[in-house]
Amino acid sequence: MQKFWLVVFCVLVMPSALFAQELGDKDGFLKPVSIELLEQQIKEQLKSQITISDYRPYRPDNRARLRAMPRPPSVMAAQASAGQVSGTNLQEQGVDEADMVKTDGRYLYGANQQGAGIRIFDTQAVSGSTLKQIATIGLPANSQLHGIYLIPNRKQLVALTSSYQPMRHPIRRYRPYGGSGQTQILIFNLANVAKPQLVRQLDIEGGFYQSRRINNRLYLVLNNYLSDYPIVHKGIESKQALTEQQKEAEKKKIIAEIDQWKLVDSLPSYTERNSKNPVPLLTTNALYSPEKKPELISSLVSLISLDLDDIRQAPQTLAYIGSAENFYMSDKAAYLISNYNAAVKAPISSMQGNALHKFSLSGKSFSYRGSGAFFGSLNWNELSTFQFDEDQRGNLRVVTYNMAQTTKHPDPITRSPVILSVLAEHPSNKQLITVSRLPNAKYPKPLGKPGERLYGARLFNDYAYFVTFRNTDPLYVVDLRNPLDPKVTGELVIPGFSDYLHPVTPTLLLGVGKAADAQAGGAQQGWKLSLFDIANPSRPQEIDKVQLGGSGSDSPANRNHHAITSLAINNNTLTRVALPVMVSDLNTGTSKNGLHRFEVNHAQRKLKHLGGFSVSPAQDWYWDDNDRSILIDNNVYYFHNGNFYKSAWAVK
Repeated sequence: MQKFWLVVFCVLVMPSALFAQELGDKDGFLKPVSIELLEQQIKEQLKSQITISDYRPYRPDNRARLRAMPRPPSVMAAQASAGQVSGTNLQEQGVDEADMVKTDGRYLYGANQQGAGIRIFDTQAVSGSTLKQIATIGLPANSQLHGIYLIPNRKQLVALTSSYQPMRHPIRRYRPYGGSGQTQILIFNLANVAKPQLVRQLDIEGGFYQSRRINNRLYLVLNNYLSDYPIVHKGIESKQALTEQQKEAEKKKIIAEIDQWKLVDSLPSYTERNSKNPVPLLTTNALYSPEKKPELISSLVSLISLDLDDIRQAPQTLAYIGSAENFYMSDKAAYLISNYNAAVKAPISSMQGNALHKFSLSGKSFSYRGSGAFFGSLNWNELSTFQFDEDQRGNLRVVTYNMAQTTKHPDPITRSPVILSVLAEHPSNKQLITVSRLPNAKYPKPLGKPGERLYGARLFNDYAYFVTFRNTDPLYVVDLRNPLDPKVTGELVIPGFSDYLHPVTPTLLLGVGKAADAQAGGAQQGWKLSLFDIANPSRPQEIDKVQLGGSGSDSPANRNHHAITSLAINNNTLTRVALPVMVSDLNTGTSKNGLHRFEVNHAQRKLKHLGGFSVSPAQDWYWDDNDRSILIDNNVYYFHNGNFYKSAWAVK
């Protein structure tokens, strides 16, 4: 508590220049706005943009006479109880994440191949390595499954899907052939697992982006793209130029359409199953707009909270004008991030800038806490969320990659491949302030060598661990115990790199990555699992490793943390780890897919490879990033191509 007040005190009294406030003139900040006021602003903008023009008639040759008919765009189908049990690999304990497989300890739930449905298997009904399927859950036609949640204490399964839907509102006549993304929340009752019952379905306007579950409350983030505005540019075919009176008459017609237009008809809504009546998703005081007057709205982010204890309750929603391109959520707050170069001060405008909005989890909904900005780029895959972490005091720590490395600016971050930023809430306004950053004047040494880029990153227990790579793999350790004075405490340089860092114990860390030859310019040599000893922050060590295959060997866990499964057993003295690996054999030019099993002995600090578990060649041809595994007692269940395959953990 004393440290917390120290941080607040420093925020209040230290010079504002130290906080590196990248948002100027409140550009990027949010403020509450009523639907009525926003509608008035949009109408004013639309009226200011009206243009009337004329063009000469076109008389094509009779042989080539074509009649241009407006056509709607093609609507394409969306791409579609035991003793010890592993769960979904989570970034934050207590913050559940949707995935393609779940278990309650007896039954296994997995997405059918290509997301066409959900299959349910009974682990107590097995013939050889094949499990008995006891039920299938169908999903909406032409929908894409984004993942499932399992709530055993309520006997519920929640499926999240999305699809493309044509506009259905009669008033939406301005874009008659338009459409939008739609997200479906499907809640099933599992009182009888063999006969799941759909008890609620919500069809919500908006493209699915992210979701989380805390206890019995579901949180979603959707992106809406708004284009349902009156057309303000009109061309008229005329044999001669239009007079000003004619243009003014046409302008009055457009103004009349603008006056008739209602913003509420363009904002997202939702419908219940078997209902044709859309319900507005946003209520009064639930909409935020940029502090600086926005241009015509084109995108909207919806943050939705749904009570799974009382599934009849209406969803609680807060929305803001903008977009969401990256996301992190702790058990206290959700952070939405978007690229925002306008937020960056001019002297270092060549660097990537990001706008950041923080929303605390307040009761049943969200509460806007403030906006800020930070420098650097985020990874393109699911692992980008691991570049963020919120400490116990509510400070946000961010590790980013600097693509625009230069020596022309005095700020040392411009020369560093990696930037670490710590942001905190301002005590008196809706602002997230950068309270510290590495490198800085006190610690100017770059994080990484010239030309290196950021790979794996993980922040926990008041330390940041991250990997840079070009020819070799430096593992950095940064002490974050004092948010105002972060500092590098250790660095380990070894061949290869780690894409994903997985804590096994407070002092042992796994690195999922690739082996590389430093003498050959960092050429990749095979898939690699490293065991790091981080007990001494000043001397991180690679104490064991396993390398599989040659160049081209790969694992979904290099891009998605859900592909790795771990389970601590024997009173937390041993951790079992399973993950799929495609092992490439350069001698034969072939590759083999399988689930590989490892054990980490905590006391001996050793990593043991128990071998791979492959399915029959006839089922092995297809490989994607949805391979998963579940560990139950001494058995492992490999999820591959929509099927589960059982094996004993230690094959004799």
